[in-house]
Amino acid sequence: MGMQINIGDHTSSEDGYIAFPNHRRADVRWARVKARWIAAAMPSANVYFRSLPDGRTLSDLLADGRIWVNYHATMPHFGETNRVSGTEIAISERSCKVGRWTVLATLIHELAHAAGAPGGNDRSAERALLACGLGRASEDQHGDDANTPYNPNIQG
Repeated sequence: MGMQINIGDHTSSEDGYIAFPNHRRADVRWARVKARWIAAAMPSANVYFRSLPDGRTLSDLLADGRIWVNYHATMPHFGETNRVSGTEIAISERSCKVGRWTVLATLIHELAHAAGAPGGNDRSAERALLACGLGRASEDQHGDDANTPYNPNIQG
């Protein structure tokens, strides 16, 4: 079965974590398919995720049916995970409005938290995007490239 998308068949214990509305489902489904492709085609993605505290690969996380991806209509940031190593992820309307590449980047970032990446000032979750081909390492030194979803200024 694998990681699940809440389309109304799941009730999260987290406030505001709800089913994706019909008009947002195609983008989150696309992001899940693209994340599976990344895990299969880019060895650096699984290597990076295995280096996170829980030692799970991106493939492991995408195959985990206990992980639910929910929608959040009013969250001011792009996404969140209910806790480090948690199984409830929310992707915000803000992320969805930017587009499917941002939904994918948010999903990858939040899966890194599900794999044990800490929040706060730690940058491990956002750096997962680099291992997944969603940014350039040079962005850390020379600033954000608006052509990639990776943002060197995002922490937590």
